[in-house]
Amino acid sequence: MNDRLGQPGLPHGLVGRMLGGVMRWHNRPDNEWTLSLLDIRDNEQMLEVGFGPGAAIRLASQLNASVRITGVDHSPEMLAAAERLNHDAVAEGRVRLTLGSADHLQFADNSFDKVYSINCIYFWPAPARGLSELYRVVKRGGLVAITVRDKERPPYDAFRPEKLTNSLIEAGFSSVAINRNDVPSHPLICAVGTK
Repeated sequence: MNDRLGQPGLPHGLVGRMLGGVMRWHNRPDNEWTLSLLDIRDNEQMLEVGFGPGAAIRLASQLNASVRITGVDHSPEMLAAAERLNHDAVAEGRVRLTLGSADHLQFADNSFDKVYSINCIYFWPAPARGLSELYRVVKRGGLVAITVRDKERPPYDAFRPEKLTNSLIEAGFSSVAINRNDVPSHPLICAVGTK
């Protein structure tokens, strides 16, 4: 999927803005479920890779106003949408959004307590490199959550539980737990790795 990005992987223009609205609606349960697995605590530093229209960032900042959330996405259109959606939190300094790529994060080692990416890894240019970057920027004892669709068909085959587990372990994570949301109409897997 990452070699044919198109609108889903790199939203742009009017269609990209419309797609952002659809993503906010369609991914809401994904965002809620993923964030519930992270057990967000006071004053944590969090990173979302591939924030799209910024809905998960907004939800995380509403769940706990003491956390500081950084987001990186490679779409200027989604950056603008996320800045609009999170305007108040950005103005207050609780949220910082930037353009960038999962395979080359512009953050210091051990910067974040929790890192998450929801329905995005399919579009990373180099998923193995991206996971290594997540490992680098998360603190020791920190968590990384990768949420993907639980479907047995291309392009999701590369991110089935056993493959995702192996990829996280190869990136350096000491343990990986696979979680399923058990919603037949909207099946998800979230692999949570601990550094």
